[in-house]
Amino acid sequence: MKRKLLLLFLCIGLCITHVAAQQITVSGKVTSANDNSPLPGVSVKIKNKSGGSSSDESGKYSISAQTGDVLVFSFIGAISQEVQVTGNKVINVKLAEDSRILNEVAVTAFGVKQEVRGLGFSTQNVKAQDIVDSQQPNIVNALQGKVAGVQITNSSGAAGSSANIMIRGGSSLSGSNQPLFILDGIPVDNSTPVSQGGLVASVAPASNRAIDINPEDIETITVLKGPAAAALYGIRAASGAIVITTKKGSGGAARIVYQNNFSFDHINKLPELQSQFKQGEQGAANATALGSWGPAFSSGEPIYDNLGAIFKNAFAQTHDVSVSGSTDNSHYYTSGSFLEQGSIIDNSTFGKKSFRINADTKVGEKLTVGGSANYIRTDRKYLSQGSFNGIMGALSWPRSLDMKDYLNPDDSQKIINSTGTDNPYWTIDNKPFTSKVNRIIVQGNLDYNPFSFLNFTYRIGTDYYTENFKSVRMPGTLEPNVIKGSIAQSVANNQITTSTAILTGKKKIGADINVSLSVGNNIEVSALQTSTSSALNFIDPTFASINNTKPSDRTTSEDLRRRRIFSWFGDFNVDWKGIAYVNFKGRNDWSSTLPVKDQSFFYPSLSGAVILTDLLKEMGAKSDDRVFSYGKIRAAYSNVGKDAPPYSLTTLLATLTNDFTINPRGFIINSNNAFGNPLLVPEFTRAFEVGADLRFIKNRLGIDVTYYSSKSDNQILQLRTPPSSGSFLATLNGGSIRNKGIEVILNGRPIVGNDFKWSIDVNFAHNTSVVKALPAKIDRIELSDAWAASNVAQGAAFLDGSLFGINGNIWKRNAQGQLLLNNAGYPQVQTALANIGDRNPDFTMGITNTFNYKDFMFSFMVDIRSGGQVFNATENALVRSGLSLKTLDRGTKVFEGIIESTGAQNTIAVPLNQNYYQTIYANQGYDFVEDGSWVRLRYATLSYNMPTKYLGKLKIKGLSFTVTGRNLLLITDYSGVDPEVSGSGAGVGGTGSFGFDNLGVPATRGFDLGLKLTL
Repeated sequence: MKRKLLLLFLCIGLCITHVAAQQITVSGKVTSANDNSPLPGVSVKIKNKSGGSSSDESGKYSISAQTGDVLVFSFIGAISQEVQVTGNKVINVKLAEDSRILNEVAVTAFGVKQEVRGLGFSTQNVKAQDIVDSQQPNIVNALQGKVAGVQITNSSGAAGSSANIMIRGGSSLSGSNQPLFILDGIPVDNSTPVSQGGLVASVAPASNRAIDINPEDIETITVLKGPAAAALYGIRAASGAIVITTKKGSGGAARIVYQNNFSFDHINKLPELQSQFKQGEQGAANATALGSWGPAFSSGEPIYDNLGAIFKNAFAQTHDVSVSGSTDNSHYYTSGSFLEQGSIIDNSTFGKKSFRINADTKVGEKLTVGGSANYIRTDRKYLSQGSFNGIMGALSWPRSLDMKDYLNPDDSQKIINSTGTDNPYWTIDNKPFTSKVNRIIVQGNLDYNPFSFLNFTYRIGTDYYTENFKSVRMPGTLEPNVIKGSIAQSVANNQITTSTAILTGKKKIGADINVSLSVGNNIEVSALQTSTSSALNFIDPTFASINNTKPSDRTTSEDLRRRRIFSWFGDFNVDWKGIAYVNFKGRNDWSSTLPVKDQSFFYPSLSGAVILTDLLKEMGAKSDDRVFSYGKIRAAYSNVGKDAPPYSLTTLLATLTNDFTINPRGFIINSNNAFGNPLLVPEFTRAFEVGADLRFIKNRLGIDVTYYSSKSDNQILQLRTPPSSGSFLATLNGGSIRNKGIEVILNGRPIVGNDFKWSIDVNFAHNTSVVKALPAKIDRIELSDAWAASNVAQGAAFLDGSLFGINGNIWKRNAQGQLLLNNAGYPQVQTALANIGDRNPDFTMGITNTFNYKDFMFSFMVDIRSGGQVFNATENALVRSGLSLKTLDRGTKVFEGIIESTGAQNTIAVPLNQNYYQTIYANQGYDFVEDGSWVRLRYATLSYNMPTKYLGKLKIKGLSFTVTGRNLLLITDYSGVDPEVSGSGAGVGGTGSFGFDNLGVPATRGFDLGLKLTL
């Protein structure tokens, strides 16, 4: 008996030893069979067993297996491949493209990935490498030129400046036209305050909150362009959606990645100033004059470059560390980021610290739970602009004076004139703005598959941040009403909490038809609470504190805005053999910002797609993919609703006396807010689009064309009212906008070799936005936050004209177009404003070329804008100061026209003097509208990946070096600093303030040096 037991134990031991000996770790690299490029995210599993792994961004993978196991390599857009483990520890695999599958997925709603081939509407993906190549700390700017139909405008060259983004024109006359931002399935805030601490946006343009997101954490960005694409996201996605997916762990064992970037920036371009006339008034020298209207410079007299001298070279650095990995059942990714961005002006900086963790794990075979947490801290210090009392006062400083000589012996400010403006150097030291933001974005999710045909997902998340803003004017400033100092500070607490539950069932009907139905519930609660306090007249002139003032000189206020949206939605899909697809989406919202009887509203979306190449094969009319590789046609119709801003139904009350209007109402009406309207109904945007995606020569040449048309009705507007009403604005429904356009995306791979590859991507877009109707008898909607040049011009939407118009003063003329002159022979400015320009470009285009040679990669993007006018308010200010080249003609002129009072032809020669330029010429806007077309080299990047044969000796997994140049070349006829401008930042509603060059900090160009190390 003992012998039998001993023999049994020996057999068991031998079996265990044999099995253990067969358990090995298999690793290798997965590449594309077409161009040998690494394939990240390839699923690697053992056939008929649970668990698995995936390839990292370099295409590398590792997995534990036994001899005899079969590894299954699968990737969307490629033919799956099975390889048996024979004892070899290294298995490299090449995956070939599958012509039946479009090699792309898109995150279309609530974190759900869908194959692009089945979508009936246009989407466009931007990959992590494209974001990194642009070297932009603000991810909105990283999309410039990358997506057809997306227009992005940077507000200034200051560190931490905001960026405005619009997709396919605008759908709102006075509300927000910004797309909804989605981060890992939950909405996140990308708002930009119009004003802070009582300061208008043109003086203190704030940052847009998407700047908080760390670009290095991003895996992909999917742009959902039309209402059909964003239908399930509801109200806030009426202007499209930017869906961001962050990186997840993969590749087995832990991987540590460190990367840095060092940036050097310089002023890109400055306006040319006249250097013939010096400080003075009416042609005579005057030491107290604020303008350059004096005599000519004498030979050898110093001429100071005050404008150029105030700017300096800027330095920025970024450091990122991430640790990621996976096991058979779990994935994890954690990162830390540090950004320190200097500016081209002293005392102006932007800093960001970010920490993120993503993780998910399988609990049994049917349940997966996961979540993420992201903490961000940003610190920004910046300075006032938008007027000569800001840093751009350097534009007006007489060139016969050295602006750097700005202090008296007692350290007080040297004053040219007590009614003048502060010296910009004094402004830098004594008038700072600061913004400190603490933000946390948290989300948790679960995915449960009780049966093979049924799936349940739930996601809950919140985006919460606190912003502390402070503005200081130290005693000694020349700004009216604050000469003894002032301080304004605000604390804003903003939170968006979202809960989403989705139940999805799938079924196959017969052998050819697949159907799926998703039913979901979405609840979104948002709240913004802002507390503002301000004070005047510091008791101690050296101490900037609200406590350093008398209680009688202090004011406080609080603002609370809340909104709740409750929704049910459905998503039905059916396809035949993966060839023909039909999708129907429907959503019903209940919004707290609308009247009770109109709180509930439903909107649908219908789309379809047909894969032509597969249909031709099914019919026997096509046999291979050599010439016509892939073809798809698609169409979509949608009707998306939009609610009102919070508290639009009632008139807000105020606790201060209304002295702004003709009919003051004491403590009743808040004249700075609109009259409420309890009869508001939702806006609706109806959109249609049709498109085709065609690929040729084994997918080496592709073209994607989309035509779209949309109409937005029942606009919720804030219209101007007569001053006698006691308020400036009233809220009502009315007006419609028609958007039409075409988008073309070209992709080509002209050269595909073993060592050398060349790819090219082109994005083209044309859009027209026309106002088709306005309420009552008004002919335009004016944007109060987009005024410029002493109210000479502003943004406005014109009936039967452009949504992106420029409303401005013009010369007074008769019906024949002749100038109507006054009795002195000067032209006159018309009292009524007119349409003097269209800021919307004729078309935009981005061209990206990428060259790969062995371990080198070179990529550059050319960004093109044709048409679209810019109002040069900076030039208008230069005319008023006497430093504009337009003022060099100080002789006499006989204006062609007629004397209005007599009708006689003018023969009077009048002097072109200071009075003419300041009080007549600068008060009309037409001569300051310029063509804003450009061709620019947006960026050029050269990178080098150290070969694997050297890395083994260094015991590291990857090492690469990068050099990038930004805005190296700008070709434009625009006379100002840069036609890519936004006078008041991204916070202005409606069509915003892009296209207004209004004394902002000039744009920059620069280069970056970077390193990436993988352990």
